[in-house]
Amino acid sequence: MEKKKKDDKLNLKIGLKDIDLGALFIIKKLNEGGYEALVVGGCIRNLVMGEEAHDWDITTSATPKEISRTFKGYKVVPVGEKYGTIMVVIKAVNYQVTTFRGKDKLKGIEETEVAKWTSLLLEDLKHRDFTINALAWGEKEGVLDYFKGLEDIKRRVIKGVEDPSERIKEDPLRMLRAIRMACKLDFKIDQATLQAIKKNSILIKKVSPERIRDELIKILLSNFPKRGFKLLQQLGLLQFILPELERCVGFYQEDFCPNKDLFEHILNLLNNLPHDLALRLVALLGEVTQPPSNSETSREEVAAKILRRLKFKNSIIKKVSILVQEDWRAIDFLNPKNIRQFISKRGEENILNVLELKRADIKIGKKIAKLKQLEKMEQQVREVLEEKPAVSLKDLAINGKDLIDLGYQEGVELGGMLKKLLEIVIDKPELNRRERLLEFLETGLPPIKRTVS
Repeated sequence: MEKKKKDDKLNLKIGLKDIDLGALFIIKKLNEGGYEALVVGGCIRNLVMGEEAHDWDITTSATPKEISRTFKGYKVVPVGEKYGTIMVVIKAVNYQVTTFRGKDKLKGIEETEVAKWTSLLLEDLKHRDFTINALAWGEKEGVLDYFKGLEDIKRRVIKGVEDPSERIKEDPLRMLRAIRMACKLDFKIDQATLQAIKKNSILIKKVSPERIRDELIKILLSNFPKRGFKLLQQLGLLQFILPELERCVGFYQEDFCPNKDLFEHILNLLNNLPHDLALRLVALLGEVTQPPSNSETSREEVAAKILRRLKFKNSIIKKVSILVQEDWRAIDFLNPKNIRQFISKRGEENILNVLELKRADIKIGKKIAKLKQLEKMEQQVREVLEEKPAVSLKDLAINGKDLIDLGYQEGVELGGMLKKLLEIVIDKPELNRRERLLEFLETGLPPIKRTVS
């Protein structure tokens, strides 16, 4: 792959021109105050790999109070003050500024300033999550690598710093981060780190749902979501995070996903969908009610319960719930009326989402005939959308005032009649003309042909 060739040649000549101006400003201010400061972490990893750096982190010998005092007059947020982290905002950009980790362990040691600073930096980097993130940069020093992070970047390996179990115990979320980074960077996780995750998987129960959710989202939206969720299951994390999905492992339903268990089928569906959070959540959660142990409630209720447990936003829960309650495999969009009914009920955006789900499902089964049928459906949907049919009450050629003029009472009677008229024009769009609808109100409504979608 082209990316692998690029990553094999590391960029070690990182200069001032490569470093974000805000990060340089923060380092300069701290230096002027008599404190040591370096850029550290994933931003340096990205620069070394020849990729764009986004989140800029600075490590410093200054304490949180000293950081806040240095940046008096700027917006300063104590996002993790008890862990030594202060967020400094420069020109609307957030920078994490963290006191050297492990600084307390070195108190009382009699050393020269340089030796003490080196010890502090080494101790800080020792407590970083992975070797590829335990990289620092200073203008004089260049790239500092005490734990063979550069070698691991070349090997494309995620490896815990020194003792992976200890790093996990410091912050159990690192287990999810290892998997997320493997999916993001297309790296492997080294054997010792895999074993440490498996051994400590129960510790994930100590992590807040919000932090777990954020990592799951990144795994879901990566290029390798199937790999990520396989690792979650194999390493014992899935049983604590998504037990409903764990129960799909080893559950077979021949008419639904022949020769594969439901878990494998769900992951294959994930891998064939666009990078859309709601769509991938529908694939992940839409089938978990299939195993008997998960089937006490409806698909919609189970999906919503899981998403609420993980503290997803209501807007996402609503999007997912709309699609999960539809039997999207069975919907026939070759019939224009079915298309109009679906848009009226679920919205135009969701008809396109259903087509994406159908396409992914067909790709898994490699069914050429169904792919051709899907292409016909897509053409039919395009034609209906171009016609801009009446699919809501506001699209009707008459409104509530017209019905009041004819003697209808405001409330249930009026609303019910408008809905009946909408059913008529969804069935036959050509009837959405003012004079025809008024005529129906005076002479009686025509029968509506029912279709099975």
